[in-house]
Amino acid sequence: MAVEPGSAAQRAGMRPGDLLRKINGQTLEDALDVRFYAHGPATLEVQRDGALLELDLDLEPGQDPGWEIEPLSVRSCHCDCKFCFVQQLPEGLRPTLYVKDEDYRFSFLFGSYLTLVGFTSRDLERVKRLRLSPLYVSIHATDPLIRGGLLGVKRAPILPILKELTDAGLEIHGQIVLVAGMNDGPVLEETLRDLAPLYPGLASLSVVPVGLTGHRRKLPDLRRLIGAEAAAALAQVRSWQERMHSRQGSRWVYPADELILLAGDDFPPEEAYEGYPQLENGVGLVRWTLEQARAARDSLPVELPAPRRLLWVTGRSAATVLRSLAKDFQRRVKGLEIEILAASNELLGESVTVAGLLGGHDVVKAVKAHLEGRENGDYGVFLPPDCLNADGLLLDDWTVDGVAERLGLPVETFDGDWRAMLTGERS
Repeated sequence: MAVEPGSAAQRAGMRPGDLLRKINGQTLEDALDVRFYAHGPATLEVQRDGALLELDLDLEPGQDPGWEIEPLSVRSCHCDCKFCFVQQLPEGLRPTLYVKDEDYRFSFLFGSYLTLVGFTSRDLERVKRLRLSPLYVSIHATDPLIRGGLLGVKRAPILPILKELTDAGLEIHGQIVLVAGMNDGPVLEETLRDLAPLYPGLASLSVVPVGLTGHRRKLPDLRRLIGAEAAAALAQVRSWQERMHSRQGSRWVYPADELILLAGDDFPPEEAYEGYPQLENGVGLVRWTLEQARAARDSLPVELPAPRRLLWVTGRSAATVLRSLAKDFQRRVKGLEIEILAASNELLGESVTVAGLLGGHDVVKAVKAHLEGRENGDYGVFLPPDCLNADGLLLDDWTVDGVAERLGLPVETFDGDWRAMLTGERS
């Protein structure tokens, strides 16, 4: 343990290297316990050089104690999911991308999805005791055998666990990754029927088409829903939305944007997303983007002081929507020119069409090909925000500066400020 000088922990008498064993008599299992029990004045049991010491921590509610606890070690997933994204990655990416996370603590802290396979009674009791809510659960199907087949285990019951968690007052957000011929059609209908009674504990549910890369080494043959299949799945989801909205006042289950695109349907109005509870799962991102852009339109000038040329890089999925948006902006602002570039994904394969999974190599190759033979010195290139991780790295570890250097063009990541991107001036 590290102790910050002048902190409440140091004033209590803690030193670097101390082992924190208990807070107010509660035995500590990991950093999550420390977070929950150290929220005010406390008595600490500390081990130092083999001796146990009792220290008084004078801590205001919400105050940082000033210690650095050993971080949580990730609990790995031992399922063999037929569509596991980690197993579909090419070699040579950063090591953290190959970690198969199955940790309820990370689900609570960071919103990562888990299967709850191997979730023990002790885990369940701890989740209830610490009130770890919300949790994010990959459900896929409620039939234990079908779900087990998808997850690569014999049986994977989920309803009893979800019921116990929701009966305890915990909030769950679920997802169904839809695989053609496996958990669509009647299986999807059964799953939705089984899960509906768990609302409002199961607060939201997303239906997401399976993502398949071009690197499915020794993995089963799977396929995505296409055409009429996607339209049928979308119709099922919307039918359940109507039923739940009529009965419970909430649409509850939401189709991912990609399912709507695969079905060739229109995006619903903003109120249909009810606050976007599954935005990070690709549900409502198109509508949210459109609404944010439209909200910024009134602040735009009718003419720019100097011509401005922008190149928006995206995946193939969102290209049509962004082209429509770009045309609207260009009609409103004289001197503004916007081109939409739908970059192919060579890193993961042509079937991957979402912008968030583009690599730096994909961006550079696509932009160079798009601008070949043109005078391109006055272009400003913008990347979608979801293609970068928290460290500012694309999927293949390229930085935005690295992309800009290879292109010889200014490259930025869109930060949500439409006026700044479109006019070059901050609001």
